[in-house]
Order: sequence, then C-alpha cells, then structure tokens
Amino acid sequence: MTRLFPRFTSAATAALLGAVVVAALGLQSDQGRHLLVEAGLAGAPAGYTELAFAAPQELPDRVPATSYLVPPSFTIRNVTGRQHEYGWSVHLTESGRSRTVAGGRVTLADGQPVTITPPTKALCEPGPITLRVLLEGGEAIAFRATCSANIDEG
Repeated sequence: MTRLFPRFTSAATAALLGAVVVAALGLQSDQGRHLLVEAGLAGAPAGYTELAFAAPQELPDRVPATSYLVPPSFTIRNVTGRQHEYGWSVHLTESGRSRTVAGGRVTLADGQPVTITPPTKALCEPGPITLRVLLEGGEAIAFRATCSANIDEG
C-alpha cells in the first residue's frame, strides 16, 4: 500500500507542533507584527480614541439639590495615526429630560492628549441624574449621581 502522506514519528510531530506554536507566538510580538505588515499578510493596526474622566475617583455619588453641578474634566487622546478633529458635548439627563450643557471642538495630533474642563455649570434638580460626555464619533462616557435635598440622606 502506498502512502500519500509520510508517516511522522511522535517526536517529529511534537517538534512540528512546537515550531508552529513558537512561530505563532513570535508573530504576535511587535517585531513579528511588523514582519507580517511588511510582507502584506496583515494590515496596519487600527487607530482609536481614548476618552476618560480626568479624575474618576472624584466623581460624586450625591450632589446637593438646587446647587450647581460643575461637569467634571475629561481627557481625549488621539491614537488614530493622524491628526484628528474632535467635536465633544456634555449632556445632563434629569427627570427624564436631557439637555446639552457644554460643547466644543479640539484638534489633536497623533498621540496627543488634551484635558477639557467644560466651561459651564448646571442647576441640579432633586432626583437621579446622568452626565454624559459624547464625542461626534460615538465614543461616550457617563456617570450617575443623585441630587438630594438633604446631602446626608441615604
């Protein structure tokens, strides 16, 4: 009987499997990825935008009702591989109604971050609130708090 495929010994099979695993792991490194891109076997990595509150640990759980809520600072970082213009807005939702309380535009070079402190205050009505920061590209961050008549109630 003629074999179409050569018979591998268990040692040869293990060696071949080991080589495949090592090659796969090596191609996941920066140098391996670069080789794949240069060979036309992989595309360049996709760019992205980072959006985060500048001091998330300082976001309030409760805000005194009828006080002015100052929207927190947030950071945008451009990692798209090119200069990019960002349109941003801050929205406050309370009592089922949403309104824009701040907005603007900023142009960032690749790799450049910016921290924005919205130049506004919004009157806080009693009840739950949601404050969202929204970029024109659809990226968003938000936090929830309660506007309380008595800040000590709980």
